Amino acid sequence: MEFGLKVILALTVVCLLIYLIYYVLKIVNKKMFGRKGEFLKVIDMLPLSADSMLVLIEVGDKVILLGKTQKSITFLKEFTKDQLLNFEEQEHSFKKIIDSQMNSSFDLKDKVLNLYNLIKDSEGKKDDEKK
Repeated sequence: MEFGLKVILALTVVCLLIYLIYYVLKIVNKKMFGRKGEFLKVIDMLPLSADSMLVLIEVGDKVILLGKTQKSITFLKEFTKDQLLNFEEQEHSFKKIIDSQMNSSFDLKDKVLNLYNLIKDSEGKKDDEKK
């Protein structure tokens, strides 16, 4: 009976130690790394291919659209929170929002498509040169 009581007491002490260590590490982690993620928030991501995607990030009262590939991150467009909230009220999907904004802002969609075609053409020329 005494042995069982000692085992239960030892397990309780070990559990309390684990909890105490967890709590202390949580406090130390906050102090060492500061306030992580307080000003930046990823709202949504839209994969375009295996190695590229569109990322919508909230920074303060602004929302920024970025294009991300394995080699680079490119600024595409800046929105206000009000513009984004108006889109959410209309229950549009992220893809529809991007399509409408890309069509209306500096013909960004055409520029992206032209760049894509230019890259495809240059790859085709490289293949022709190899032959």
